[in-house]
Amino acid sequence: MRIAPLVLIALFAPLVSEAQTLFFKNNERWEVNDPFKMDKSLPPKPLIDSKKAIISTTKGTIERTSRQGDVDIVLTKKISEVEGIVWAQPEKIVQAQIYVSRGEPNLALDEIEPVIKFFEPLKKVPGSWWLKASMIKLDALDRLENDAAISSFLENLERADDGTQPELSTKIKLARLVQSYRKADYEKVITESAELIKNIDDVEILARLHILKGSSLLVTKKYENAMNTFLRVPVFYGSQVEQIPKALLGAAKAFRGMDGPTTKEQKLEEVSNRYLRNLITNYPLSKEAEEAKKLLPKEERLEAEADAGKIKDAEFIPEAPVTPSTDATEEKPQEMSK
Repeated sequence: MRIAPLVLIALFAPLVSEAQTLFFKNNERWEVNDPFKMDKSLPPKPLIDSKKAIISTTKGTIERTSRQGDVDIVLTKKISEVEGIVWAQPEKIVQAQIYVSRGEPNLALDEIEPVIKFFEPLKKVPGSWWLKASMIKLDALDRLENDAAISSFLENLERADDGTQPELSTKIKLARLVQSYRKADYEKVITESAELIKNIDDVEILARLHILKGSSLLVTKKYENAMNTFLRVPVFYGSQVEQIPKALLGAAKAFRGMDGPTTKEQKLEEVSNRYLRNLITNYPLSKEAEEAKKLLPKEERLEAEADAGKIKDAEFIPEAPVTPSTDATEEKPQEMSK
């Protein structure tokens, strides 16, 4: 009986969590060298284990040396034969995400481009990191505000979209909405993001859509809806830590927008400042933290910076202590209606 690649991945993932493994027809699997792991030479070179296969994206092949008696036999397969992948998330993806969050998109692009290039021939194979890497590149281009580069890259993604990867189509729609936001078509973003939110269950995309929708609501001065939209991110999609700083900053701005004579007793500016302090303390290296510092009174800013200094080597703190408003006016998600 032939087992499907996705089932293979589920079966073998615990066994090869520390190794990079490719699956072929007839349930055959090869461990391969990780091209992103370097030795300590200067300049560093890929760390090669002779017992593992080597992938050549330029040749479109995978080669493995097998010892048979006193003879080395080189076995070759085509990359196109790969049916499944088990591959731990490359460190370059993590580092690129950190650079994006810090507001260093050029460094993020330097990190992520090799990942995209490497996984390009494997982009439709279950377990490939190509799609994740491509979305990080879009984030970096967005930070650069390079509309021409974003449009060009999106066109490449659309050419790659043949309907076999539904998640790719969804992420292209998300990227097009980002373009609409940059063109100040906020009502379109609000309407279309709300529709997408109803029809998908990918938590990464849902977090991004809420940030995008919340930002559009904020710009159009729909402050209460913006606040509730932003706060859904840490509450329901807290695993998407790179989106939390954006959500906290957006919520803080929304609370300030809601502040006025009729809400004086709610002390919304103080509420806003708490979110800003939370952002600076827990996400000190994010671009949003720098913006938050400009909004806080000097004494509170210095206090938040001091608290941030107590968190050694912090990049992200997975869960930020935030509480959603009990006066939410938006539709409730499935998680809330259970």
